[in-house]
Amino acid sequence: METLNNTHKTPIPEMEKLMVTTKRLNKLCVLAASTIVLFAVGCDSQPPSENDTAHSKAEITETTQLEQTQEVAGARAECTLYPDQFDGATLSSLGTTALDEILADSHSTNPLVIYMDLPSDDKYTQDRQQAVKRYLEDRGGLKAVQVEFHNGANPTITTPVAVQLGNYGKTNTDSGGTTAAGH
Repeated sequence: METLNNTHKTPIPEMEKLMVTTKRLNKLCVLAASTIVLFAVGCDSQPPSENDTAHSKAEITETTQLEQTQEVAGARAECTLYPDQFDGATLSSLGTTALDEILADSHSTNPLVIYMDLPSDDKYTQDRQQAVKRYLEDRGGLKAVQVEFHNGANPTITTPVAVQLGNYGKTNTDSGGTTAAGH
């Protein structure tokens, strides 16, 4: 006959099974808890801050690089400064940004032609040209003889809108190949 445990009146072999099952369950709980802790510690749920320059520089995508390349190429192709890019006789932050983009383009031109689309009666024209020249010398390392000024907007960057509108329907298609207008 089996011996009974005096406290619970349970047979001893069943108690041993219960103890072994309890030990296994405890080990499983400890393993599950440690796995959860490892996942919680190992996963950083907070995105990197915008001030993390090392991280942000490392994650410049090809698309961003292409956008920047196109932006500076466009600035160099236009090469026109307007009245709102000046604050009196000096360059405004908008003007310095435009010149920085022009300088960032990798294509060299000698001389660098800057178009200044200013009113004909602008009393600051000479001073503004000097401000631009000084900025290009300081920031771009250009010499005064490498910069040339022309009045008005760059004539090579204008295209009649009729040409662009004529092609608009050809580029505005849905996935079935028909234009949005149904043609």
